[in-house]
Amino acid sequence: MEFRVLIDIACLDILPKSGKRREEVLAFCSRLVDVPYEASDFQVVEPSSLRLVEVSEVAGYAVTWWVDAPVKRIIVIDIHRYK
Repeated sequence: MEFRVLIDIACLDILPKSGKRREEVLAFCSRLVDVPYEASDFQVVEPSSLRLVEVSEVAGYAVTWWVDAPVKRIIVIDIHRYK
């Protein structure tokens, strides 16, 4: 069983409705299944859960996600403007 990527739908509201930047962010999220433990630029502790989460800069956006290894899921919990 390979990993699946789940994206909180509210995260997508920050992205443009179409265009290269949106495509780059979505392509990055899709590629996470291939390198779930190697794709982040840095890690932070999520304040509400105290969970260590991964953050990657993609096309001017910070994508925050974590790996739920027991159920083979990568969960994207936040996308916001980075630059």
